[in-house]
Amino acid sequence: MIIDIPLKAGDNKQYLAALCSLVASLASLDHPQDIYVTRIRKWFDRKWLRYSGKARVAFHGSHLTDTALDPVWLDHLTFPPFNPKQVGTQIYWGRRTDGSYGGVERPSWIHKRELRHSAGNLNNRVAKFTRSGLFVWFSADTEKNRRGSVLVYSVVAGEASGWYASFRCDGAWRIDRVEGIDKATVERCFPLQ
Repeated sequence: MIIDIPLKAGDNKQYLAALCSLVASLASLDHPQDIYVTRIRKWFDRKWLRYSGKARVAFHGSHLTDTALDPVWLDHLTFPPFNPKQVGTQIYWGRRTDGSYGGVERPSWIHKRELRHSAGNLNNRVAKFTRSGLFVWFSADTEKNRRGSVLVYSVVAGEASGWYASFRCDGAWRIDRVEGIDKATVERCFPLQ
C-alpha cells in the first residue's frame, strides 16, 4: 500500500516520508477498514496518549466552589480532544471490497471544527467509532521545530490500543521518546535513515 501524505510548508521531507512508511507498515499488519491520518499544527507531547479531556470532580478545598476541572486519562481509548484550531488536514482511506484503499467523498471526521468543552469527549470512544481502524496524528512544522510527534491508535476486532513516539533532529532524525510500544518496533516502521 502506498500512502501519500501531502508535503506542506514547514514539513521536513525525510520526516514526512518516514511517516508515510509508518502508516503503510501499520496498515499492512492489520488491514484496517478505516485509516485516518490527522495533521496537528504544532508539536504535542506524550500526555496526549490516552488523554480524554477535563472532567468535573468534587473539590473540598474552598468555600467558593465544590467542583474542579481535572485532566482525565481513561482505560478505554477516546479520541484526543485537540483544540480545533490546532487540527489541520484530516486524510481518510477506506478499504475497498478488493482489499485496496481509497478515499471517500464524505467520511465521518473524528475532529469537528467547532470548539467544545473537552468533557464532552469523555465518552467519545475509539472502539465505538469503528471495529477496525488505524488513527494516526502527527505534528507539523517539523522543518523549523526539528522535532516531531506521532500518536497512533488502532482498533482490531473492536479492541483499541495506542502508543506515542517523539522524534528529534540534531543533524539527523532520531527517536526521542516512546510510550506504549518498544523503540525497536518504531525504528522498523519509521525509517529515519
